[in-house]
Amino acid sequence: MVLAPADRETHAGMPAEPVLPRSVAKTCCIGVSDPVPLRDTAISYAQAFHALAAARHRAEGRASFAAHPNLTLTIGPAAEAWAAVFLAPLRGHCARRSQDPDSRELLATAASWLSFSSHATAHLKIHRNTLTARLSLIQQLLGLDLNRLADQAALALALRTITSGIPPRPEHRTSDAGGTAPSLDELLAPPHVVAWAQRQFRPLRTPGVPISIAQTLTTWLRLDARIGPTAAALSVSASAVRKRLARSEALLQRSLLRSPSAVHDQWLAQRALDLAEGSA
Repeated sequence: MVLAPADRETHAGMPAEPVLPRSVAKTCCIGVSDPVPLRDTAISYAQAFHALAAARHRAEGRASFAAHPNLTLTIGPAAEAWAAVFLAPLRGHCARRSQDPDSRELLATAASWLSFSSHATAHLKIHRNTLTARLSLIQQLLGLDLNRLADQAALALALRTITSGIPPRPEHRTSDAGGTAPSLDELLAPPHVVAWAQRQFRPLRTPGVPISIAQTLTTWLRLDARIGPTAAALSVSASAVRKRLARSEALLQRSLLRSPSAVHDQWLAQRALDLAEGSA
C-alpha cells in the first residue's frame, strides 16, 4: 500500500496518481483510490482494493476506483431508524468484567471482521480465540447467524449507517431501547432503492456478457457466498465458479473473492431485486 499526497492541482473526485518506480509500474497491478483526507485512509484502502480487482483483468494492469452510489445515502433517514433498533442490544451492552469487551470493542470487532474476515485478528491485534468469542457474543446479542450472508449484510449496512451521520426524520425517530422502525425489506423495497440495485448488476447484463456470469453471481449470493454449493447447484466445477466470479469482479470493478469485499452490497442489491420481482 502506498500513501501518496494529492497534487494541489488535483480536482475533486479525480484520483491522485502516485509516482511509482518503473519497475513497479511494469510488474505490478495497481489500484488507485479517490483522494481523501488522511483520517479516511481506511476508506481509501477499500477503494484501492476494489480498483485492484478491476486492474487484475486489464491489459495495462491499472484501474482507478469507480464510485457507486452509497446505499445508506440512497435509502435516506429511514436507514438510521432501522439501524438504531437493529444495533440497540449491541450498543447498549455493558461488560460484566473489566477484561470483557464493551459495546465499543464489539462494534469495532464486527466492523473489522466484516471487512477483513479472519484477518481481523491482525487488524485488531487480538487472538483468534478472542475473535471467535466476541463474534459469538455479537450473534447472541443481535440474534444473528453470521454464517449466513443475509445476516452479515444486514449487520454491515447497520454499521455503515450509524457512522454516516444521517439524521432521522421525526416520523422515523426511535429510541435505542426499541420502538417501531422499518424492516430491512421495507428499506430495500422503494423504487429508488431498486434502481440502485439494478445499477449494481447492470455491467453483468450488457450485450456480449454470457448469461452464466450473472447467474453464477446470483446463485453464489443466495448460497451464502460458498463456492462448493454454488458449483453443485450449477452443475459446474468449483474452478468454473471462481473464474466466473473473477469475471464479475472485472465487470463490476469490485472485489468479491478477497476482503475487503463488495459481497454485502451485492447481496442487498439482489435482495432488493428479488423483492421487486415478487420472488422473496
